[in-house]
Amino acid sequence: MADLGEKLDDIEGLADKRLSLFGLRFTPTQLGLGLGLLSSVLGALYGGFITYQKVEELASLDIGGYQAQMEQTSAKIETQEKLLDSIEQNLRDAKQLTYDIEKRVNDKVVYFEGKMDKFESKVEQTKAELEDRIQKALDNPLAN
Repeated sequence: MADLGEKLDDIEGLADKRLSLFGLRFTPTQLGLGLGLLSSVLGALYGGFITYQKVEELASLDIGGYQAQMEQTSAKIETQEKLLDSIEQNLRDAKQLTYDIEKRVNDKVVYFEGKMDKFESKVEQTKAELEDRIQKALDNPLAN
C-alpha cells in the first residue's frame, strides 16, 4: 500500500500548494498552526476577561448586609443558648426535687415498715397470750 501523502501529492499536488494571504504565502500546515495559535490566545484573553468580571463582581459585594445578617444570626444563637441554659437548670432542679421526694418517701416507707413489724410482733405476742389464756380456761374452766 502506498503512502497516503504520496497519493495526495500525485492527485492534487498539495505539496507545492501555497496560499496567499495579506500578501504573504503560507502552506496549509502553517496556516493551521497559525489558526490554532490565534484561537489559543483569544481563548486565554476571553478567560482572563471572565475572571476579571468575577473579581469585579466579588469586589462590589455588599459586605455590610452580610455583616448585619451575621450579627442577627449571632444574636439568635445567643438567645437560644440562654434558653437552653435555663432549660438545663430547670431540669437539674426538677431532678433534685424528684430525688428529694423519693428519699422522703423511702424514709417514710422504712418508718412504716418498722411500725408494721412492731405491730405484727405485738399481734403475735397478744395472739400467743390469748391462746395461752384460752388453753388455761379450757383446761380448768373453774379457775377463772
